[in-house]
Amino acid sequence: MLRPESIIDVVRAHARHRPDDTAYSFLTTGTSGLAVSRQLGYGELDISAVAVGAALLDFCEPGDRILLACPPGPEFLVSFLGCLYAGLVPVPGPSPSDGRGQLERLDGMLVSSGAVAVLTDEQSLPSVRAWADGSARGVRCLSAESAVRRGGDRVPPVAGPDTTAFLQYTSGSTREPRGVVVTHANLMANLEAIRRSYGIPEGARVGGWLPPYHDMGLMGTLLLPLALGGQTFIMSPAAFLRRPRLWLEMIDRHDVVLSPAPNFAYDLCVRRVSERQVAALDLSRWRWAVNGAEPVQESTVRGFVEHFAPAGLRPETVCPSYGMAETTLFVSGGSSASPAVVTRVRGGDFERHRFTSEPEPEPASESGSKAASADARHLVSSGPVSGGYDLRIVDPRSLRELGAGEIGEIWLSGPSVARGYWGLPEETERTFRAYTADGAGPFLRTGDLGVCHGGELYVTGRLKEVMILNGRNVYPQDIERAAREQHPACADGVGAAFTVTVAGGGESVVLVQELRSRDVGEDATRELAREVLSGLTARLGVSVGSVVFVKPGGVLRSTSGKVRRVEMRRLFEAGELSPVVEELDARVRRAFRPVSEGPGAAV
Repeated sequence: MLRPESIIDVVRAHARHRPDDTAYSFLTTGTSGLAVSRQLGYGELDISAVAVGAALLDFCEPGDRILLACPPGPEFLVSFLGCLYAGLVPVPGPSPSDGRGQLERLDGMLVSSGAVAVLTDEQSLPSVRAWADGSARGVRCLSAESAVRRGGDRVPPVAGPDTTAFLQYTSGSTREPRGVVVTHANLMANLEAIRRSYGIPEGARVGGWLPPYHDMGLMGTLLLPLALGGQTFIMSPAAFLRRPRLWLEMIDRHDVVLSPAPNFAYDLCVRRVSERQVAALDLSRWRWAVNGAEPVQESTVRGFVEHFAPAGLRPETVCPSYGMAETTLFVSGGSSASPAVVTRVRGGDFERHRFTSEPEPEPASESGSKAASADARHLVSSGPVSGGYDLRIVDPRSLRELGAGEIGEIWLSGPSVARGYWGLPEETERTFRAYTADGAGPFLRTGDLGVCHGGELYVTGRLKEVMILNGRNVYPQDIERAAREQHPACADGVGAAFTVTVAGGGESVVLVQELRSRDVGEDATRELAREVLSGLTARLGVSVGSVVFVKPGGVLRSTSGKVRRVEMRRLFEAGELSPVVEELDARVRRAFRPVSEGPGAAV
């Protein structure tokens, strides 16, 4: 059990008792593949963090916020711990070199947090200074390496459990990112919840590629192994996206037992790792393939297990989970003792926010069973909720606590629930201080819809993104998944489904879908758009009136891989997308493209 009051206590204890043990390994790609390029032992990590903290205290006061604009690498971890050692508040963020969208995110984080300094690595320091000259005048910029070279041994202040540890900015899938105030008590409670729920042993090897400013990257791949006295293996997100098999090779070669990733990463591995490459892998020692940060799809779990079974991957290795920045990270997760729990439910009831399970049809009576429940769907459990939480399923409008089988908003309380949003007292009150109609509380309103069934939590979608069409509750991910199955050119692309308001106050469904246009001739692209629309309408039983094809990368996603549907709707309504083809319903065209002529608007 993790008993110390802060992660500082844990790291310093490891540094005293086993300074030469490796804590962190960073892997990069070269001509011979993936290899360890940098390592930090617990002793070196401690000395470096103390030096960074001492350098910051030359011009900062305890409690000041420090923006970490580091790319993946050991400098991020040293910088993060150095801030904690000095009683400063690290604010993990992306590097300015990550693209225009990340520059805007950095700008927002800097203003929101009131950071007084920016820490980065030496290679990124020129770009950080250039960004700061335009956006953050007066904010001091320095590299972790220069702070370490300067040295310092100031004794770090004692961090109380209720002291702010760091600000974790939300992924911003449905709104602008907020800075979640995570205390040392929240941090330690959540690490213990992860360890206890999965049964992870001391000294475990953990690894991954998620960016360190993402909550699952920070908590799940950096801080968790430190708390366990283990070792972490980190590669960059760019390396994974270019060659997904490198993630699996890292797990195999370095005996990694736990590695988390969003749902899309598992799909990507199935599509991009060939059978020959699978045959060269040994994944039999991987115990926890944690799937979280976005809705977990049954087809993904099944496809990943089947594709990598020849590499020794066991069905029980895939562990769907649920969590968010507002709960520090972890809420629930499946056990590695049994495969992911998948439940077949009646589709009609589901669309009325009722969770009615039904048995799988017997093979002999397959046709009859399917006819009786043609709209059935399979939902993946996110596992049992950690024992540290009080969970309620609540009607988001009446605030009445719902009964068994009713889908409602997930409300939570417990030691992992963060203090609130930095500098946003009214939003903190609405989100973190909610009470049910009968006065129970306070609870965190997650904004997620779900239901408890058989001791398992099923997360069904985001409250703000559910589309109500002709009295049915339609989830955008169902439309997006069906779209990918309409044509090979859509299979690898990301989609964003949402509704827009048309004349008379009605709602019309729009799908923005990435398309590999090289797979479809230019003349056939518009015809494909019509086929996708008719196919979706026939398959889903709801009218999908408009489709916009964009190039790969045209659908925005959050740092955790979640589709930013609210932002995509804004871009569509403003005419700020760069479509390959738009095939629009007449009402949608009149409302948002009044100057367009003809049945669509090819670009």
